[in-house]
Amino acid sequence: MEPVIVPGGMRETFVDCKGREHVVFRVPYPSEGPVLVAARSGERALVYMYAHFVFTWVEGMTQVNIAHGTIQGNRMRLWDGIPIRGRWDSETLAGFGQRWVREHLAKFG
Repeated sequence: MEPVIVPGGMRETFVDCKGREHVVFRVPYPSEGPVLVAARSGERALVYMYAHFVFTWVEGMTQVNIAHGTIQGNRMRLWDGIPIRGRWDSETLAGFGQRWVREHLAKFG
């Protein structure tokens, strides 16, 4: 029986150092948003989740706060005040979040 692959998933075969073939399945990181929310201070903020890293960007600020979790669920604060450049909009935040996650996770692989 063939496994069911999630949308965007890809089947890959690789050979290890002993010449054995292995089949692996790569799937995209989960994402949510970006969504516009009211921050605790009453200001507007954009929130985006990629690979369970949640990025919150308050309007008018040049930094984002990063947490681990989901937009609607619980979050654990990780880093505050990470610099971001560009126009305050959904595309800028999503692009930043995806680049940041790839660069961060590359440190461990």
